[in-house]
Amino acid sequence: MFKKIINILVLSLLLLFMSACKTDPMEDYFVQATESPDFFVINIPASAVSFDESKLDTETLKDIHSIKKMNVLIYKNDYDPNKKQAEYKKAAKIIKSKHYKTLSKINNKGYEVVFSYKGEPEKIDEVIFLGKDKDYNFLIGMLKGDDVNVNSIVKALKHINKIDESQAKTIIDIFNNNNE
Repeated sequence: MFKKIINILVLSLLLLFMSACKTDPMEDYFVQATESPDFFVINIPASAVSFDESKLDTETLKDIHSIKKMNVLIYKNDYDPNKKQAEYKKAAKIIKSKHYKTLSKINNKGYEVVFSYKGEPEKIDEVIFLGKDKDYNFLIGMLKGDDVNVNSIVKALKHINKIDESQAKTIIDIFNNNNE
């Protein structure tokens, strides 16, 4: 009887521990996608983008410097439209889940982009964007930071000085090669 109680207690603790170790669904998606031949993966360091810091206040600078990196997944499987649409819907479902809050949606000339975030508006840990065209060609980006204020991101984007051309060229080359 005592052994049975110990087993139940150990099992309960194990289940409690497992439920406490919540995973991030988008990070899981990124990990799976990096192993898939259907995706291009681009990791962009935060240093690839510079800002006119003279036009940014101290709080915005602090938030911008807390951004660690941006990862981009570009879906490249163009030979199976059904698979492409299903993969897009899988990513869209994650962004619409309870883990993320919608920041903004843009629909323009057949292109759709959804920006979502994890955290609170004053303390964002992750910004996700999912963009697609009418043919379900899509990309997903994940920007990681520590307690970034959404207003700081908006302010900083207005004062981008330069984007490392080697990073931008990589993305442009991928799209050009994919559309040939």
